Amino acid sequence: MPRTLLWVVLATHLHFASLYYLIPTLPVYAQALGGSSAQIGLINGIFSLTSLLVRPLCGAWIDRHGRRRFLVAGAVVYVVAALGYFWIRSVPVLLGWRAVHALGLASFGTAAASLAGDLAPPRRRGRTMGTFGLAQAAALGVGPGIGRALQAAAGDRGVFLAAAVTAAGALGCSLAVPAAGAPPPRETPAPRAAGDAPRRRGTVGAAVLGQAGASLAYGAVVSFVALVARERAFEGVGAFFLCLALTSLAVRVLAGRAYDAWGAPLVLPPALLAVAAGLGLLAGARGPLAFLGAGALIGLGVGGTHTTLIAHAVDRAPAGRRASRVAGFTTLWEAGVGAGSILTGSLAEALGFPGAFLVLAGAAVVALASAPALRR
Repeated sequence: MPRTLLWVVLATHLHFASLYYLIPTLPVYAQALGGSSAQIGLINGIFSLTSLLVRPLCGAWIDRHGRRRFLVAGAVVYVVAALGYFWIRSVPVLLGWRAVHALGLASFGTAAASLAGDLAPPRRRGRTMGTFGLAQAAALGVGPGIGRALQAAAGDRGVFLAAAVTAAGALGCSLAVPAAGAPPPRETPAPRAAGDAPRRRGTVGAAVLGQAGASLAYGAVVSFVALVARERAFEGVGAFFLCLALTSLAVRVLAGRAYDAWGAPLVLPPALLAVAAGLGLLAGARGPLAFLGAGALIGLGVGGTHTTLIAHAVDRAPAGRRASRVAGFTTLWEAGVGAGSILTGSLAEALGFPGAFLVLAGAAVVALASAPALRR
C-alpha cells in the first residue's frame, strides 16, 4: 500500500472511531436528558443531514484547492466538537452541536475518499476503494463497544474525552499526508454522444435507488439498535456492532474484486438482499443469536453496497472533478442515513421497531431494480 494511502486509511479509521464512540452512547445520554424517540432519531439525523448540505460545497472547494487542507480542517473540527459535548445539558443544544460536529465529517470524509480515488489505479479501483472502506468498517467494529464500555466505566465525560483524543490522532495522521496530495490536473471532458444524457440520468437514478436501500437501513440500525437491545433485554450491543463491522470488513475487498471483474449489476443485488434479510431478522429477533445474525447480514449488505457504488462513482468521475463526484455520492449516502434515522424514529412510534425494520427491508428489495442500469 502506498505510504500516502496508508496515512489516509489510518486517519480515516481514527476519525470514524471517534464518531462511533458516540453512536450508541449519545442516544442513551439524550434519553437521560428527557429526549423522546423522535428527538433521539434526530441526533444522528441532523448530523447526517447537515453533512449532506455541506458536502457539495466541500467537493467543489476540494477540487479547486486540494485535498490535504480539508482533511486537516475536518479533523480539527472533530477534536473541538468532541470537547464541546462536555458542556451540553439539554437535548436542543445537543442537536445544534451535532450540526457543528457534522461539518468535520463533510470536510474530512470528502477529502479522504477523493484522495483514495486519486491513488486508485483504474483497473484496481474497486479493490482500492474496498481497502479504503476497511478503515471505516474497522472503526465500526471497535468504536461502539469502546464507547459503551467507557460510558459504563467513566460516564459520558469519559466517552467525550476518548472521542477528542482519538480525533487528535486522526489529526496527526492527516498532517502526515504529503502536501503533494493536491487535486489532480483537470481533464477535458470527452464530447458526449446524443444518447449520453438520458443514459447518465438513468444511471444516476439507479445509483440513488441502490444507495437508499442500504443507507436507510444503516441509519436505522446505528441510531436505534441500542434502544432495541434494551427493550428486548439483550446485553450484546457491542457484539452486534462487532458482527456488523466484521462482516462489512470481510466483504469490502471481496466486493471490490468482484466489481473490478464483473461490474455493479452483478455485485449489487446480493448485497441488497443481505440488507433486507438482516432487517427482517432484526424485526423478529427474540434471542441473542438472531440479534447477532441480523448484525452480520446487515454488515454484509451495507459493506457490499457501499463498496460497489462508491467504486462506480469514482470510475465515472473525471480526475479534475473527482472530489465533486465523491461529494455527490457521500451526500446521497448521508441523506439516506439521516432519513433512515428520522424515518425509523417516526415509524417506531406508530408501528414499533419490528414494523419499522420491515418497512425498510421492503425498501431494500425495491432497490434491486436499480442494478441493471449500473453499467460501466
